[in-house]
Amino acid sequence: MASTTASITYFDKPGKHNTQQALEIARTKAADLGIHTALVASTTGYTARLAVDTLTNMDITIITHAAGYIEPDSQEFDPKAHAYVAAKGARILTAQHTFAGVNRAIRKSLGGYQSDEIIAHVLRIFGQGMKVVCEIAMMAADAGFVSTRDPVLAIAGTHRGADLGVVLLPANSPRFFELKILDIFCMPSHHHPKFKSSEK
Repeated sequence: MASTTASITYFDKPGKHNTQQALEIARTKAADLGIHTALVASTTGYTARLAVDTLTNMDITIITHAAGYIEPDSQEFDPKAHAYVAAKGARILTAQHTFAGVNRAIRKSLGGYQSDEIIAHVLRIFGQGMKVVCEIAMMAADAGFVSTRDPVLAIAGTHRGADLGVVLLPANSPRFFELKILDIFCMPSHHHPKFKSSEK
């Protein structure tokens, strides 16, 4: 049977300090596979700025936190970063988070987890970034920014910055189970199978 061997970069620790390297790995992966579209999660604009400077000649969509994510009417994405990214030709998408909409309000007000948040917790088994890349892919597909027929790069991280990158086939949120992770090219090492637990 035919097979393909691909490499994954495992970062020693999750976090923002991996961002530049993750983006450089993504650039190489895009060139190798002939992918021209990248989805990048960015909360404040830090990752967005690096992305537009690193992933040159790509169709980039930056996905931010929804307005009001932390508190009513707030927006964490820096206006200066917004202007910088837009001037570089990237699109910026701010929309309801697929895994954190009205169902979260029900949970907070009435108790009990809803199906979308359960799915999010399962995806976090692979790290926070895995949940986010799936989420931003659906957000971008629902907004009509990407096709569900063509693979894209999706890059996200643990709290801030980027430390996980995948190639995936997006899906609209009502067709979530058609979303496909095709390749993982970098992720934090605390999810690596050789990680030695400190538990005794």
